[in-house]
Amino acid sequence: MTATRSIGVIEGKKERTARLNFGHTAFCLLSGFCFILIMKNSTAAIEYMGNGLTICARTVIPSLFPFMVISELLVTSGLGEGLGRLLAPVMRRVFNLSGAGCSAAFLGSLCGFPIGAKTAVALYDKGAITRREAEHLMTFSNNPSSAFLINAVGITLLGSKSIGTLIYFCVLASGLTVGFFARFLLSQSNSEYSLKLPKASSRPSGIEAFTSGVSNAARGMLTVCAYVIFFSAVTGALSSMLSGFSDIPQAVSALLFGFFEISGGVSRAANSSSLFTSAVLCALIAGWSGLSVHFQIISICSGRGISFKPYFVAKLFQGVLSAVLTGMILHFFPSLLTTQTSANADDFVYFSAYGMRGGDVLSLVVKILFFVGCLILLIRRRKSRFSS
Repeated sequence: MTATRSIGVIEGKKERTARLNFGHTAFCLLSGFCFILIMKNSTAAIEYMGNGLTICARTVIPSLFPFMVISELLVTSGLGEGLGRLLAPVMRRVFNLSGAGCSAAFLGSLCGFPIGAKTAVALYDKGAITRREAEHLMTFSNNPSSAFLINAVGITLLGSKSIGTLIYFCVLASGLTVGFFARFLLSQSNSEYSLKLPKASSRPSGIEAFTSGVSNAARGMLTVCAYVIFFSAVTGALSSMLSGFSDIPQAVSALLFGFFEISGGVSRAANSSSLFTSAVLCALIAGWSGLSVHFQIISICSGRGISFKPYFVAKLFQGVLSAVLTGMILHFFPSLLTTQTSANADDFVYFSAYGMRGGDVLSLVVKILFFVGCLILLIRRRKSRFSS
């Protein structure tokens, strides 16, 4: 019995070592590729780094930073606790999660990268969710913003708001589907469902919650901008290298760029031979989201013992499922394949997959107020039923 157990322990250690060696080898190969790529195309890399700085200043910071502060305030102030308790039955039945994670799922679905991951990490640090719940939330709470997919990809690149809206909802539906099936792989015991929320006396005051929220959001914002600038240099060097190969298919070029960064991938996918192909490729790339986003999320979650294997597997399946759903709907409803406006790729640089723009912020506020109003009416009805 003891010998069998020892053999099992040794085999487990060998398996973990093999996985570690594989991950380390892949990381070394990717790092070497990026180093050689940038060194051989340094001029283009420097130029695209300047574009990355412009994007950060004009779109990423203005559209993302307020939501990062809001996500911090929702967690530190305890505003999401009531919502978590109210939606606990739904979260448990659909995703096998406690209600505390509903704020991460909600903000991650609407506000863009990396709000969902930032909210999940804040909940985990606070003790509101377990490590397994945080890993589960990562699988479906990180999606491109509605402004990016509907306005930037749909209207600006493809010339069709209908297709942009279709891609957005296909990406969301694919993420939720992956999150649903992840419940069978990331199962938890019943004892892990209880909310381990701090006592009211241990919560920070309003001023402390606000200052800490702004400081944490600023640190997260710096991390996001650093990755945007670096991967702008990588995609610029890659673009310079591929310019010498005129026989590369457009779809292959789009997938190669989309593997590293979502914006470069969808901008090249929009130049495909047909609108159908462009829409399917954009859905695939948007579901995968790119290494730039993945490394941002890893950086935000680092030092907490969170496993990222479920996240990468989920994003891969989300990309494939998004493309399949988009292709099926466009196949059965070909009337959607009509351009409503003239595509203008020159304006695409001022859009971002992170955060939302002014009009979308107003729309989101209206939706949130409507949602909160419905919740208040529901709570009052429940109280009246119990009182009667």
